[in-house]
Amino acid sequence: MSDADANFDRIVAYARKNHPFYAEWLGDKKFAPILTRRVFQENNDRILNGHPVTGTSSGSTGVPVRISMSPKRRALSNALSARYTSWLGGPLVRSQIICPRGRYPELELDVNSPVERQIDWLIERYEKAGAVVLVTYPTNAALLAQEIIERKIDMSFLQRVGLISESFDQDQRAYVQRAFPNALIWSTYSAIEFGLIAGQCPHEPNFYHIMDDCFRVEVVDDNDRECAEGETGRVVITDYFNEWSPLIRYDIGDLAVRGVCPCNLISHPAFAAVLGKVRGALKHRSGRRVAFAQLLSALRGVPGIKQFQVVQEELERFTVRLVMDQRREEQIAAAFETHFGYRPQLTFEYHDFLAREPSGKFHRSICRV
Repeated sequence: MSDADANFDRIVAYARKNHPFYAEWLGDKKFAPILTRRVFQENNDRILNGHPVTGTSSGSTGVPVRISMSPKRRALSNALSARYTSWLGGPLVRSQIICPRGRYPELELDVNSPVERQIDWLIERYEKAGAVVLVTYPTNAALLAQEIIERKIDMSFLQRVGLISESFDQDQRAYVQRAFPNALIWSTYSAIEFGLIAGQCPHEPNFYHIMDDCFRVEVVDDNDRECAEGETGRVVITDYFNEWSPLIRYDIGDLAVRGVCPCNLISHPAFAAVLGKVRGALKHRSGRRVAFAQLLSALRGVPGIKQFQVVQEELERFTVRLVMDQRREEQIAAAFETHFGYRPQLTFEYHDFLAREPSGKFHRSICRV
């Protein structure tokens, strides 16, 4: 038996014995069933099993959940983050433009601050504290990059730019890299329920290495069968070490692609892509899910577009929210037609600014179907 199988069997046996919910959920089943987010929410108190809430998800899939981790399990999360930092070359002084967490106020600036203030603050942090790492959300990094490129601001002092909490597509990488020419661009795949799950390979940036000594990570299709390499599927995770709120075969609500990283330097399995929330994947009129990445790239290439958000209200009806000076509705409609193979009904809304959620995240696509 492999270490992974032993870890899986151990947490299943522990949960079956010590948690009322899992004693019922697992019963005498030979194989643990997939735990959906909805079932988790409906049984959240039972899964907490009397332990204190240490984290609450943002509810970006529309179903927030509460989680409990022991100090020992939280220390493991910190150790995984330190492991990933070692892959990047070790710790450096950082600045974080995020939704403030209050842990290190001198390192944090509110992501809702004006972009001009963010740039000034990064320069101040470098000059006063030697901060050469920026950590922020991908959508905010894109706004920063746009301002920096347009104003020709020298940000060559930054050595790393870390992108967290939102899905990060490779089309963004080149744009962000232009603004921060000397920076290693990295991103992670994490969740409140687990902490760091996978980190982007610093050698082969298309791949994300999974912390498989702490988690069993499955990628399954709509029939709950394991996807083959290169296929897109739902991410199902088992935490081997959270005994306060066990998560066994938990469908976290994300889409990803399994792959084999060619770096040959990091001995962990990998995702070939992390596509983000199922909520953000749009639906074809046939009913199949369509990843947003291709349409995202096309919309980002529309001249003058500063911010955008696509909301699928019905199978063939969308609201497109835009921050831009000129109207280019025909070009945007053509991008939808290319993406889907037909032209859906589009309603255009124009805004001065598209606000973030209270968590600090910004979802570029929302599927309500």
